[in-house]
Amino acid sequence: MIPVRDVVGLGAASERAVDTAVPIVRVALAEFDLPAPPPEVHAAAVRADARTDPVRGWLVGVSDGDRWGFWGPIHVSVARQVPAVVGAALPLPGTADPAWFGRLLRRATRHAHTGLLAVAVGAVELALWDLAAKRAGLPVWRLLAPAAVAGPMPAYATCFGVRGDAARIAAVMDEVAGTYTVQKWDPAVLGDDLVDVTVDFVRRRGPGRLAVDFHGAWPADRVRAACAPVAGGLAWVEEPYHPDEIDRARPGEFGVAHAAGEHCYGGADTVQLREGRVDVWQPDAVFCGGLVSLLGIVHAARAAGARCAPHGGGLLPALHLAVTGAPIDVLEFHLLLEPRRSLHLAGAPLPGGSDGPGAAPAGTLPVPTAPGWGGDLHADLRLDLVDV
Repeated sequence: MIPVRDVVGLGAASERAVDTAVPIVRVALAEFDLPAPPPEVHAAAVRADARTDPVRGWLVGVSDGDRWGFWGPIHVSVARQVPAVVGAALPLPGTADPAWFGRLLRRATRHAHTGLLAVAVGAVELALWDLAAKRAGLPVWRLLAPAAVAGPMPAYATCFGVRGDAARIAAVMDEVAGTYTVQKWDPAVLGDDLVDVTVDFVRRRGPGRLAVDFHGAWPADRVRAACAPVAGGLAWVEEPYHPDEIDRARPGEFGVAHAAGEHCYGGADTVQLREGRVDVWQPDAVFCGGLVSLLGIVHAARAAGARCAPHGGGLLPALHLAVTGAPIDVLEFHLLLEPRRSLHLAGAPLPGGSDGPGAAPAGTLPVPTAPGWGGDLHADLRLDLVDV
């Protein structure tokens, strides 16, 4: 087994809470299809916008011959890349430690440091962590730390997909604000029809309660003009530059924090975040190539003096790292998407708010207790696994 000496925050296998090396005899893909989750699993404020179409996606699985570890859902375009990255690096049967496995996959394929190949690397590495944890009968975070250092973890609410007139948007903003300190919307809330609602919300609730995500699709001068009515009142502006142009940003140019980084495909891409003086780094464990790569970026954010609020596509890995004490400030919880994104898992943690014993406070995510990322697969999931 290759010793792990140069991975930020993990140390050698002998220094971790549990030996994570596992035998691998199969790697497989499977498409799944589940009915939409019931409306009541969504926050009451956004329940009227909950989708009712089936949840479809792909899972990548890694097996030791007895158990399976999975990661998903991934898009079919990512699933198509999995055979290439696995075939280049992993003769089967073999043995791998997830702490160095992602790096091995990236180096075995010259172009696996970015794009869809990097996302495929992340999916396979995360599936291997799931397998290692299930072999130990522990949540993933317990492979890294003997006890929870932090938790429950604070989350902010992403409200994409909420639609309605000004009165409804105002009502949703207020209801969400009763649970979450920060909520994020798309730029429609700064459009002519809704900007008065947004200005009124900021005035009544105070600055720093609402963020706007421009998805890297707007010219920076247009972002500045759109934000002018709430100057200084936003929590942050997200991706005001295209991911290729972050280094052009000027410190303080939007009057509030600049958030970016979900499209970092590895530690090397953080050079742009540093160059653009980005205030809030938002790496995604899947996009950046896995849990170990995410941990490196999280520590790089701390070294740069930036806050770290990982992107919601990698919510579960970010939550498990945060529990171990990794310097993560807040997690993104997508009110309408996350109940669908984690539907394939039997025990995925959802935000607190119940009154039962040991319940997490409202607007936080509990410390995971189920083995792996979120326990077994959904009881109704029947997979036709195809070896890669």
